[in-house]
Amino acid sequence: MAMSSVARGADGLMFFRWRPAHFGAEIYWMGVIDHDDIPRRRYAEARQFAGEISSIKDKILGTHVRMDVGIAGADFDNQEAHRTYPMGLPSPEDDGLLLYRHCYREGIACGFIHPEDDLSPLKALYVPHWLIWKPEWTARVEAFARAGGTVIVGARTATRDSNNQVIRQTAPGFGLSALAGVTVEEFGRLAPADGDELFPLGERRVEACRSPRLATESSRRRYTLTYNNHEITAGHLYELLEPAEGTEVAAAWSNRFAAGKAAITARQVGKGTVIYVGTYLTADLVALLAPAVLSRADVQPLLPDLPEGIEVTIRESPDRQLMFILNTLEQPMDVRGVPDGLDLLTGTPVESHAVHLGEYGCSIIQLRHAA
Repeated sequence: MAMSSVARGADGLMFFRWRPAHFGAEIYWMGVIDHDDIPRRRYAEARQFAGEISSIKDKILGTHVRMDVGIAGADFDNQEAHRTYPMGLPSPEDDGLLLYRHCYREGIACGFIHPEDDLSPLKALYVPHWLIWKPEWTARVEAFARAGGTVIVGARTATRDSNNQVIRQTAPGFGLSALAGVTVEEFGRLAPADGDELFPLGERRVEACRSPRLATESSRRRYTLTYNNHEITAGHLYELLEPAEGTEVAAAWSNRFAAGKAAITARQVGKGTVIYVGTYLTADLVALLAPAVLSRADVQPLLPDLPEGIEVTIRESPDRQLMFILNTLEQPMDVRGVPDGLDLLTGTPVESHAVHLGEYGCSIIQLRHAA
């Protein structure tokens, strides 16, 4: 069982204590205030944050986080479908986080969204290997593409029905094959690009069945693909794709029996594009694929040349945009390329396209024009 309590500091700031009990032993989790009730750094930071947000609450209320790149997520059926038979493959969330990390580091507005949500604010949507797929989702992503959006579909998407049973038709099913202009002619497991076994030790549930860790023999047979004249090693899974007429081959497998077969395809749909990726993401693949695909989708960083250690995001509504810039470093930083606006925390105009942030400092700027 677990116990929690809530208290109020001398200045009115609410804080929580959480004390779970595990096998009879109490485990204490750190909180805003520790159990000795002495305010320290975390409390001071929480107090400052609460005061600053309270002072601009009228500006924040009614806004939402801007999202140029959406990653399909928050679907219980697909989360559980992967767990029923993972085969050592990354989960949709694990795979999607590789793209999210790239966008985060580049200062690109990115988040997780469901295909049943309003997709119109997006410029690109990535579907990370959703095994279960519904025909109505195909109609929604097609409408998004026809209006000018870029849809990226990962391997094994739409290969099971709503009962989590493998479908009998050639993948991808439920209308995605026609939309992407591709069929999957063959697929197979691969070792991770940076690993040497197909099934992590964590998936071997029975302790007595564990054997000494040995590299899988298949890890010695790497599969490579060529994208934009760069050859990289694929990981986790390969799919040999058969593109339909009018579908462009964006990347091809480059060795072994897969050599010359399509690995990534692109098809024009209305004003937009549907891209099918016949493998799982790796760090190397994201580094090549994301800049090329997202730039074609007119996805740009919120700030150019974002320094390492600086976070940026935007909250917006029909009548305003608020840019949040945070310095996570222990030294002051100058951030350039900032649009004109008003710093809501200091009340000073931002007109020189540069903001100075102290150590661990932040700035909240109401932009004068749309970013």
